[in-house]
Amino acid sequence: KAAGAPPAAADGAAASAPSTSSRRPTMRDVLSGQFAGYASRWAKSAKGKTEFDPEVVEQIYASLRIGGFQPTQVMTLEFNSYLERYLWPFFDAEKASMSHIMSIALLINEKVRDGSVSAWDSIAATGKGKFAAYFELVLNLWQSGELTLREKTHLIQFWVNCFQSLEQDFVRDCCLKLTGLQSWFHLNELHRNRLLANNKRLPAFWKKVQKKYAEPKTTAAKHERNFMAELLDEFLAKVEEFGNNAVLGAEELSYLERAVELMIDLLDQLPTRRFFRPLLMDKHFVVRFRGSKVAQLPEARLINQLLGILRYYENFEIDDTTGAPLSRREVTDLHYERLQTLQRVCFQEFPDSDTMKRIALASVAVLDTRDALLKNFGNSPLEILKVLCAKVCFLDVSKDATLVAMEQAALAAQEAAEKAAAEKEQVDPQTARPKKKRKKKVKTEEEQRFRELLVEILVSRLERPSLQQDDIERMPLYPTEDLVWDPNLVPEEHYSGDYSLALPKLNLQFLTIHDYLLRNFNLFRLESTYEIRGDLEDQIPRMRPVRDEGGGTRFSGKARMALPLQSIEVTNVRRPKVGELVPSEVRAEVRFCLTGVLPQLRGEWDQLREHDVIFLLCIEAPEEPYTGKVADLSVSEFPQKLGVMSLRGCEVTELLDEEGNVISDPNPAERKTPVGDNRIARVLLDPAQYHADLEATAEGRREVYSSLNLIVRRKAKENNFKAILQTIRSLMSSEDTAVPDWLHDLFLGYGDPGAAQYWKLPTALTKIDFRDTFLDQDHILESFPDAEDIDIPEDLERPFRLEFSKAGTGEPGKRPPESIVASAYKLPNMGPYPECKPRENKVRFTPVQVEAIRSGVNPGLTMVVGPPGTGKTDTAVQVVNLLFHNFPDQKIVLVAHSNQALNDLFEKIVALDIPERYLLRLGRGIAELDAKQDFSKWGRVNHMLQRRLDLLAKVERLAETFGVSAEDAAYTCENAQHFFLHHVQYRWADFQKKLGIAGKDGAAIHKVLEIAPRKAPAAAERKAKRRKTDGDADDGDEREPDEGDAEQADEPVVPALAVPEEEPEELKLAKEQLQKGTRTVVSLLFPFGQFFADAPQPLFRGESYDADLEVATGCYRYIQNLFKEIDECHAFELLRNSHDRGNYLITTHARIIAMTCTHAALTRSTLVNLNFKYDNLIMEESAQILEV
Repeated sequence: KAAGAPPAAADGAAASAPSTSSRRPTMRDVLSGQFAGYASRWAKSAKGKTEFDPEVVEQIYASLRIGGFQPTQVMTLEFNSYLERYLWPFFDAEKASMSHIMSIALLINEKVRDGSVSAWDSIAATGKGKFAAYFELVLNLWQSGELTLREKTHLIQFWVNCFQSLEQDFVRDCCLKLTGLQSWFHLNELHRNRLLANNKRLPAFWKKVQKKYAEPKTTAAKHERNFMAELLDEFLAKVEEFGNNAVLGAEELSYLERAVELMIDLLDQLPTRRFFRPLLMDKHFVVRFRGSKVAQLPEARLINQLLGILRYYENFEIDDTTGAPLSRREVTDLHYERLQTLQRVCFQEFPDSDTMKRIALASVAVLDTRDALLKNFGNSPLEILKVLCAKVCFLDVSKDATLVAMEQAALAAQEAAEKAAAEKEQVDPQTARPKKKRKKKVKTEEEQRFRELLVEILVSRLERPSLQQDDIERMPLYPTEDLVWDPNLVPEEHYSGDYSLALPKLNLQFLTIHDYLLRNFNLFRLESTYEIRGDLEDQIPRMRPVRDEGGGTRFSGKARMALPLQSIEVTNVRRPKVGELVPSEVRAEVRFCLTGVLPQLRGEWDQLREHDVIFLLCIEAPEEPYTGKVADLSVSEFPQKLGVMSLRGCEVTELLDEEGNVISDPNPAERKTPVGDNRIARVLLDPAQYHADLEATAEGRREVYSSLNLIVRRKAKENNFKAILQTIRSLMSSEDTAVPDWLHDLFLGYGDPGAAQYWKLPTALTKIDFRDTFLDQDHILESFPDAEDIDIPEDLERPFRLEFSKAGTGEPGKRPPESIVASAYKLPNMGPYPECKPRENKVRFTPVQVEAIRSGVNPGLTMVVGPPGTGKTDTAVQVVNLLFHNFPDQKIVLVAHSNQALNDLFEKIVALDIPERYLLRLGRGIAELDAKQDFSKWGRVNHMLQRRLDLLAKVERLAETFGVSAEDAAYTCENAQHFFLHHVQYRWADFQKKLGIAGKDGAAIHKVLEIAPRKAPAAAERKAKRRKTDGDADDGDEREPDEGDAEQADEPVVPALAVPEEEPEELKLAKEQLQKGTRTVVSLLFPFGQFFADAPQPLFRGESYDADLEVATGCYRYIQNLFKEIDECHAFELLRNSHDRGNYLITTHARIIAMTCTHAALTRSTLVNLNFKYDNLIMEESAQILEV
């Protein structure tokens, strides 16, 4: 049968949140279905010209209308390119019918819902200039009265999609006109005057708006002024109308849900919020909706959840005009201002009312609680409530059609009740008491409801505001049974967009950083809840809970990730922090047994580590166990059929065995082998949830923790949600959340999208050392094709430095032309060993890649986009290389979504000319890294300790070459530093001094060359003997000088050349080598030659003095670097445990730290407590990162 034939009850049978998704059309539906014959008409447009037949549009729309606008039908038309090939190209604003207008809206809605392609590309490609006329026709159609409720719902969905697409200029121009300042004609005059008085710029704009819109002359101007106010009135009227219906159908629910969704979208974006929020506040939309009969119905649960989001954005802590977030003090000041307005009105308007006088003189603390306000307003006459609403809440009852109708209904009901009472007295005169006058009026349901509504409007306006941050702090991080199995908050697997969800949206624009964080908090919380639900629905049925003889629950099955829970004991509840109600910490011990568990699974349970999350459930097996397929159960049916009563989460801090040994130590070297089968998991419970559970127990509900009987774990890589949520929450509570100035507005979606480009910032670098980025001179010329001038001297070899300078002023929004001057330098010789030679880049980067590298080195935001294999990772690696060498004091953080992506990047960085001691890889993914070295935190600590031993061994060998006590020099790092100062630096300074004396040609080599000492002369022997024999002589005794003393006294006086001596063999050989040119004076005098005996020989080639001097300097640089490394090892020597060494490694020593975004969230609080700071952030595969 042809697709699209409507079922008998298509119009009213659907539920508000359908449990099954819409079927996607098959290829048969597209090629030979109901609309295949029509599709052949516009399919020719790809080949030739197609004639437009309006009757085709009418027939197709009639079929859609009869079928109840089934999504499958609309999808089929979308697959057949109905919009881009037929509807939009032939749209004519003067001739378009209602069917044509509605068909376009339906197809745009379908494109947005599908999300596979941009919904607006077809509009923009084939005449976006027509969109303004189309948008006006949509507004006219809404007000025409021709639409059914379902058609109006589709139009509301169309507006939702439009206001969510403000990045499209033609959509933005139409939408923002509806929410402009001209809509303030419908504001309460008092409210409008106050808003204009609080903003210095608005009064001037308002005068212009008054001139243009006081008497609108065109239909478009009328819509711009009146449409949003009239739309709000219509929504409120529908709420009252639907409340009188006996049954609330799916169409009515869908209409109201989409209406609230539209209101949310208008408030959660600053361009639409700025002038629309005062209008919504004047109508008191949320309070009136919540007080309606519709909101009290059980099927309106989703509507109430959406109203909660609307209420949140209505009271969002932001200055609507400037967009600046409001501080806690500013929110409090606004609250006080509202209460002062109330007190002034009470004092001026009702001087004779005792209740109003009491309100006027009361303090804020006594007045601003909900209970106090209800007590003061509850018994007030309607006339007083109406005046207070008009002057305090800016709601004039006499000017609101819906409220006027409610008041008239209340009066009519009261008159009817009084008339009925009077008739009753006449019918039964014996019970009547005519002598006593009636003191109280007859109360009716209508009057009571009207009164309660006015009181609620006053209370919601005046009660003490609950700050969003406080609400977030009180929110539990772990999902409970109420959240996990709520299909409105956590939809089923095949959600198709057919109905609204009570979820925040990630737009292109956000109100504040706090707003962005909160939306991510809620979305990530619900996303993780969805995954948790899937795991629980997999494990609980495997445990097969059944009733035992005593009526309890036992588990007759087994599951890999679940075990029966023996007991849970709360061990410590810390007092709340100052100003808070929730305990600061709740600790507990969870006991379970591994008896009968397979060895592999036992190992998995013993792998529980700190920060892992486990779930505790209370299962009460139903009397008749469920034997059907779990997949057939809906979300809300699962807990009923399986007996899930409660669900709580907790975070593991330690895992202990039977003997109390900790078996969860993070350092593998210190981890112990577990003993026995019993395990104790020390856990942290959620303080907010624990507090809520205690309050519920005090109210008489069931105690939760004593009834928990099942423990469920999840895979570690998938179980990090709690840390991420805690990170987001801590960011929201932190007043110093760091966002750079150049990124703030761009991040929120305002201003110039390119504002964070490096050449637009004042911090752009004019000189950059590109090192080995360019392979040769031609590579430089190729890399800057747009440069005005490139000056490259001849015969330059890398490494290169480039200097950039402006060569004029460019066009607005484009980079000004620039000239480039290139220079080169020679890298210093760092030592004689092969590993001392730097590794060089071999990639010939393209001009676009070079621009990305240049941008990455500069301050600012750089986004590198490209398909696989285009060199994105190579570009990022070169950026890391340049940042490391150009900014030696800066720290670089590498972040990626997956361990695989991070390891690919890290492996290439390991191959760079960067010492491995500065590299660190955090997280569990280190096991997957294909590297010989261990770059984990513990691996790097062990590496530094081993490196210390190796370096001190070299110091010991160096000391031996000097004839110094090697054990003393290499005993500790501090000893080695003293040795370097007193022996190494001294010898190097002496070497340079001797070079200066000897000269480059070595002419004075005999003055400085050290000759091996010969046998001591007789005079010296006699002197030594005499010192030995006279050692005990008195200092005061005088002694006659003998001949030996005379000889000794005369020795320094005799000139060196006075006694002709034969030149030593060493000196002769040195002079001979100098004359032949086989050696230079540098190699003859070099003091560290014996130490470098293990280097490739010959150490000095003797080609020239300068060449050998460079080799000697390189050797000294090697020794300097050796002692620099020893100095870096000094801290690891002083710190006595692995924990402190690991923290020092992260915060101080490591310069390139890689981690996944998940690990960053897990350890953020630890890093912040350690005062961890970084200067550069590189995110690999950043489009995959959805967490904050």
